[in-house]
Amino acid sequence: MIATDNQDAIDRLELRVGRLLEAGVRLAAACLGLGLALWFVLGDGRPANILLTGGLIVLMLTPLARVVAAFVTYVRLRDWFFATTTVLVFVVLIAAWLLKA
Repeated sequence: MIATDNQDAIDRLELRVGRLLEAGVRLAAACLGLGLALWFVLGDGRPANILLTGGLIVLMLTPLARVVAAFVTYVRLRDWFFATTTVLVFVVLIAAWLLKA
């Protein structure tokens, strides 16, 4: 019974994460596409730069949102091994961003 409940929670996580990733990619693509169109039409201007930068930020935050959603689910399931692993993945992602900056 408990194994079934855990599997149901993991299935719900995968569904939510899939929707989250799709929404993030769609939003990023919309921002980048609109920003690029504005850049072609208006030239190098503030609105185009804001949209292009926003699209890139959304695209970079999408994997972090996936990691946070997974962490919350693993904590609720009291699966400490995967919760710890998820925290380590989060730390690596943040470290990679900080080292790039």
